[in-house]
Amino acid sequence: MASIQVLTQELINQIAAGEVIERPASVVKELVENSLDAEASSISLEVSGAGTDVIRIVDNGSGMDEHELFLAIKRHATSKITCFDDLQAIRTLGFRGEALPSILSVGRATVSSRKASTSQGHYIQIDAGTLIDHGIRGMPEGTIVEVRDLFFNTPARKKFLKTSATEQRAIIDVVSRAAISFWAVRFSLVMNGRTVMNLPETDSLKDRAWSVLGKQLKNQYREFFQERPGITIHGMVGLPAEARPTRAGIYTYVNSRSVKDYILTSAIIDGYKGMLMKNKYPVAVLFVEIDPSDIDVNVHPTKAEVRFKHPSAVFGIIASTVSQAVSPQKHDLYEEERERGEGPLQVREDRESQYEPHVWTPSQEGFPFSDAGVADIEEDFYSSKKIIGTLFSTYILLQDTDFFYILDQHAAHERIMYEKLKVNIKEAETRSQVLLNPILLDLSTPEYAAFEEITEPLQALGIECSPFGDRTIAIRSVPPLLTDANIQSILLDLLHSVISGSLNSTDHFDGMIARIACHRSITSGSRLADEEIRALLGDLDRAENSKTCPHGRPLFKKIGKAEIERWIGRRP
Repeated sequence: MASIQVLTQELINQIAAGEVIERPASVVKELVENSLDAEASSISLEVSGAGTDVIRIVDNGSGMDEHELFLAIKRHATSKITCFDDLQAIRTLGFRGEALPSILSVGRATVSSRKASTSQGHYIQIDAGTLIDHGIRGMPEGTIVEVRDLFFNTPARKKFLKTSATEQRAIIDVVSRAAISFWAVRFSLVMNGRTVMNLPETDSLKDRAWSVLGKQLKNQYREFFQERPGITIHGMVGLPAEARPTRAGIYTYVNSRSVKDYILTSAIIDGYKGMLMKNKYPVAVLFVEIDPSDIDVNVHPTKAEVRFKHPSAVFGIIASTVSQAVSPQKHDLYEEERERGEGPLQVREDRESQYEPHVWTPSQEGFPFSDAGVADIEEDFYSSKKIIGTLFSTYILLQDTDFFYILDQHAAHERIMYEKLKVNIKEAETRSQVLLNPILLDLSTPEYAAFEEITEPLQALGIECSPFGDRTIAIRSVPPLLTDANIQSILLDLLHSVISGSLNSTDHFDGMIARIACHRSITSGSRLADEEIRALLGDLDRAENSKTCPHGRPLFKKIGKAEIERWIGRRP
């Protein structure tokens, strides 16, 4: 074993950078938070490439003099805490003094700053943590940080970044979250020469929220406010009709700090109990103001998580308040718990599932129908079966001489719709139908960024959309199979699939067809008559790949007569 030795300062800085700076969006987050802590009223960002080329942020905050500028690039140098007691009362966004030196250790940067009390500013130039140059610079009050060639000296980190579009969306998300919380601050974001955000200062949360989350919320939201000993919550929630396919529209803050906290998110969703369709999530902005001694903000290097001293009580207050805001007449399910204050309320474990659907292959052990390979499905395989009935209004029950089949009606119809959509797209002359009146859809800033990423695949699918003002798109034509569909809902689902990463950039076209097919398919719980089942089985026989749904899930389970007889003891 090698002997123990003290690490070099350079390596220490790079280890710290690995904890704090995961991607370009991490740089943006830390720099924006520094600007806000400096009480800036205007923050401008410019980003090139995925953020690895250039990130430049300009603010009009309090600035630094030459001495402070040199201190700021040292680890654990901060103006935000001076003693242990300060850690128990943190109200600033950044406080550890790690962010700036961590950023400077993995890029080439120039930091310039000027205080209002001085007539000139100072700058320092640093490459990979090493001071290259410094001097005097004429500039307005505030701070300018320009980071170039991010991760140039840590190629392994750069290698694991996602696509440029994904990294850009992450940056947009960071700025959006900050902009909602600090609505009195002007924010602008320019990416690759194009203005993505230009948000003037405003005097209310709702005005800023509409600017970021979309104008459609103007008449589709409720504000809420609730105060209890030691905690105040306030914000706004969209009506159930504005629900989204992912949790991307939920913004949560603790003492103005943006956090992605499972307890807060779950409490908001719980407040909509009985009002949202399955796999739909609300649009919501929640602010929690709480005594700093009742939370721990030091549990994660990026300060993206918090730990509550009384999590169950926080959950109950939020869920109850959201429920009353969305449906004032709804019975308050949490009244008894709220009266108990900080009692041992139970937070239900309803975290978002981490399960990834498994794609089976015929050669894989345990494949539900491995005794019948893909190639041996004969013509009229499904149509030749006798219809027994349905189970739970979800499964079609079939039989032939020796086998019993349980067919998933939604998955089966999904395969049929997928094949039809593909054929429809290939037939150029019938690919799309122009709508008499274009359908307008207002998007949030992240949604609009996702739209720009998939504009071409959408057009190839026969869904023609074009910009129509500030983050509004006009849907002008759709494929024939979607003329009677809720095209707004389909588009939002596609956009949120891009945002969540479930729709990969490498398979936009095929993945989008699969998701549209899912929208257009009969759902579990739909009762089908025998003639409808027979038509579905015929369509399934004409489909090319009729043993799995477009996502790779098997359509049916095949059980042999002999196996059933063994179950009930008819044979050994």
